[in-house]
Amino acid sequence: MKKITVAVMGFGDRGQIYASYAKKAPDRMEIVACIDPDPVRLQKAKTLYGLREENCFADPAAFYAREKMCDAVINATMDSLHVKTTLPLLEKGYDVLLEKPITSDEAELLQLQAAAKRTGRVLMICHVLRYAPFYVEIKQLLAGGSLGKIVHMYCSENVYIPHMLSSYVRGKWNSESACGSGMLMAKCCHDLDLIVWLTGGLRAEAVASFGERSVFCAANKPKNAGTRCLVDCAAEPSCPYSARKLYLENDRFPFLVWANVPGKDWDQVTRAEKEQLLKTTNPHGACAYEDRDLVDHQSVLVRFEGGVTATLDMTGGTSRPGREIHVVCERGEIEGFLESNRFVVRRYDADRADCREETVEITEDTSGAHSGGDLRLAADFVARVAGEEPSVSCTSIDDSIEGHRLVIAAEAARREQKVVKWDSRGERTN
Repeated sequence: MKKITVAVMGFGDRGQIYASYAKKAPDRMEIVACIDPDPVRLQKAKTLYGLREENCFADPAAFYAREKMCDAVINATMDSLHVKTTLPLLEKGYDVLLEKPITSDEAELLQLQAAAKRTGRVLMICHVLRYAPFYVEIKQLLAGGSLGKIVHMYCSENVYIPHMLSSYVRGKWNSESACGSGMLMAKCCHDLDLIVWLTGGLRAEAVASFGERSVFCAANKPKNAGTRCLVDCAAEPSCPYSARKLYLENDRFPFLVWANVPGKDWDQVTRAEKEQLLKTTNPHGACAYEDRDLVDHQSVLVRFEGGVTATLDMTGGTSRPGREIHVVCERGEIEGFLESNRFVVRRYDADRADCREETVEITEDTSGAHSGGDLRLAADFVARVAGEEPSVSCTSIDDSIEGHRLVIAAEAARREQKVVKWDSRGERTN
């Protein structure tokens, strides 16, 4: 079995997770280089993986200028950088594992797809939920055909309060204009990709969408609230979104909140430093009720060829996190909650004029992020690059592009209050 050599571009949370597969399977993957502008993260990669000084790059241009030095690159840069940093990698001959979302620009999406085809390189997108055993089991059951054709699929993504605040209200994905992705693309390209994948790649014919920002907005700001929780806010002690409660008393999402403290990794920041940062420069200390350009809840309705329909509800600011799914087929249905690691299969019994139920328990290891999907994806990427048989979950730019185009169209439908349609060739008609 071949071992592949890999460079990591962007050694933040996601890059570190995918790179850690090299620790789990050192006979399959070796990290040989890192590209990151943050000297702390660069030093961390150097220490963790024994990198040579000359293989640590602060600037991607310096890496591109070198002769091809490994088999593949894990690209875990920020959303707006994905295409511009991946195109040179493909041209240089690298296979690429690219963090999602690819881009919110359809022209860039098609440009990247064309480059992957022209260069013949592997370009896998990090749709890690495809690799969660929960969804793999559902995919195999649907593909087996015992339930018949899909009639309708419902999915929901419930983004609970700490995650919503730390990533999409105060965090680095809190602004479409700044990070390049709207809420639906940043959080739910996972879910629309799952819908496309589970329906067997049916062609979308029309999409409608509605969404608003109605919770985390200035209209809901208490009259005695200030601008920063720990500085000038009389409402802070009773506020459910208090930065003190979230980040000092309960230490939620520290790898995001303290990710860019100069000279320190997130787990080296002291309590006193955290408090001072929340009072001054850290965006997580700011009021959660400021108006921003992302929705905090959105619904999407899709009609696929053959009359199959699907809906996705994204709700930000729920009390419990989790993803739900309910697939209704001709001869039965599947309903489950990802985080419970079980789903129910129901089949109609005509003799009893009632349904029979079977509960499917996921017994595989689902520890780690995304219900065990992250490192399974990394393992599948290694297999692809090594020329081995890919798994049923394997993504390519051709697979992932359809889910992204659905997101882009849904956003157009939401903004313009219209139904977006495609013709039989898959071309937009409005």
